[in-house]
Amino acid sequence: MEIKVIDNFANIQEQLEIINTIKEKGNLYQFVNSTVLDLNLKKTKLMVDYPQFAKLIFASNPYCKIDYNFFPIVYCLLHKNGLSNYFIDRIKMNINFPFPHGTKENYGPIHHDFDLTDKVALKMKPRKSISIIYYVNNSDGDSVFFDKKLNEIKRVSPRQGRAVVFNNPINHAGSCPVNSPYRQVINFVLYK
Repeated sequence: MEIKVIDNFANIQEQLEIINTIKEKGNLYQFVNSTVLDLNLKKTKLMVDYPQFAKLIFASNPYCKIDYNFFPIVYCLLHKNGLSNYFIDRIKMNINFPFPHGTKENYGPIHHDFDLTDKVALKMKPRKSISIIYYVNNSDGDSVFFDKKLNEIKRVSPRQGRAVVFNNPINHAGSCPVNSPYRQVINFVLYK
């Protein structure tokens, strides 16, 4: 199981370009009632099903949606970090806020981003799949990673410009901030 933290995934100029684009063009978030992606996974006592807002940047579905304001910026990040040789399944932004009675130990629904059986059913047979969580801002609200038995194996704290890259399917969950006003990430799902 590989989980790699990359500080300076985006340099300061790239970080500011993302932040300024979000401020200028990023007001089209959609409210998402639940972050549950895999209903087959068990709940744990620290799991909280919190709401969040999401904005799709790219999706490789039959209707292939592209946000032309953000896509060139985030694609350049993939290229700079040697990841542009992957196919893009999805890129989206998430933002969440403090959740009532939330603690630093709580996390959202445990899930994995890419189910190979779904893609095989679509005859796309990818050999390798990875996810990237890019942190847009400094905040609390760790990304939490789990083994197959849902035991916590790693926590990564959000730092502006940092990314965590991991193989799929690794179970993981985001956390709501407790002390920060919000937590904002860009989530990439890529495959070969």
